[in-house]
Amino acid sequence: MTLPDRDLLLCRDCCCGSPDKHPDVDHDALRDDLLTGAGRVDGAQVRVRVVDCLAQCDRSNVLLVRDFATGGRPHDTWLGQVLDHDTVGAVLRWAAVGGPVPPDLAGLAFAQVRR
Repeated sequence: MTLPDRDLLLCRDCCCGSPDKHPDVDHDALRDDLLTGAGRVDGAQVRVRVVDCLAQCDRSNVLLVRDFATGGRPHDTWLGQVLDHDTVGAVLRWAAVGGPVPPDLAGLAFAQVRR
């Protein structure tokens, strides 16, 4: 199996994607934006997977960006508060090129809390 350059793991379970926590967010539209924007993007293979709870509920909506392009172990970047179309667009642009977290997403990055 060939790995993508980047995997975007979209948390969707108890808190993330729930109108209970973020009633003014169109969670389905944000998920659809990610799924539509995935694939071959500017030469990079970007895959989106919708997954069960990533256990980072305090930061919902959570997206784990897993970068395989460097070879070896993937580099994980956790993003929280992914709640609007502009943020999703910024994630997709970053996923296409890789590298360090861009300034427009840096405030959303956090260290994983192990539970």
